[in-house]
Amino acid sequence: MSALDGYRNHAMTDLRIQIRCETHTVDTGDRLLQAVKRHNIDYVVFNNHLEEALFLARENPDQITIWAQKAGRTPEEHMRLVRAAFNQSPKVPRYLCSLAENFDALGVRYGSHDDPDGDTRERYSVLGARICEFPTARGPAAVAKAVGDHVVMGAPNVVRGGSQAGNIQATRLVTDNLCDVLVSDYHYPALSKAAFRMVDEGLLDLPKAWAMISTNAAQIIGLTDRGTLSLGQRADIAIVNASTHAVEGTISGGRITHLTGEAAHRFFANQPTSHLAAE
Repeated sequence: MSALDGYRNHAMTDLRIQIRCETHTVDTGDRLLQAVKRHNIDYVVFNNHLEEALFLARENPDQITIWAQKAGRTPEEHMRLVRAAFNQSPKVPRYLCSLAENFDALGVRYGSHDDPDGDTRERYSVLGARICEFPTARGPAAVAKAVGDHVVMGAPNVVRGGSQAGNIQATRLVTDNLCDVLVSDYHYPALSKAAFRMVDEGLLDLPKAWAMISTNAAQIIGLTDRGTLSLGQRADIAIVNASTHAVEGTISGGRITHLTGEAAHRFFANQPTSHLAAE
């Protein structure tokens, strides 16, 4: 977060950080809020992976070893932390309510990640976490839409034809009008590829498909100065090759930030020739 603060004045694109907050991190709430304020974080999502960790510890301990190694811990140290966090369960509801109250006061958007069922989504919705990010089944997505919440899925899920983790297919939710936005998740190029794949499969026309990776995303996160090409908005434009569907150019806030391929050729080929005159 500090590194991004130092880079932001030089950045050509608008980079922002999303914080994923494990629900049982009761003892670090103050640190979280201080970080949100200090670094102007505007999006936080809650997730609870404790049950998954406890299940894997019983059924697939090798996966816990991988998780622990990524965090620089031994499996034993990792599971001690998991069990200590699980013991915080009675304090979690009040903790989340306190965070939600602070987020509301700070103007922070917040949601939940990997909702497994409708009951979980309903609890988060009542809390004020109105963005349902990566629901693992149809149920939480259906509940979200029924109560007016927004549903976000991963574009790689669309491109691959299914979830890497074995969860629900994003295209099923799109077909049932239960998905508002696609995000890049772990593979940035998947955004545009997902839009064109939905068009190719006849799920949506191009304007609606592209809105899922642009206009809709800007709206649900509260970025009212972008997401449409209209007077007074930021000039954020993607230049896409009509034949290959490759993103050959990007304009961010009116500035060219990426240019390659046919777009670059046409841009430079049409530059006016400068004539020098002797005086």
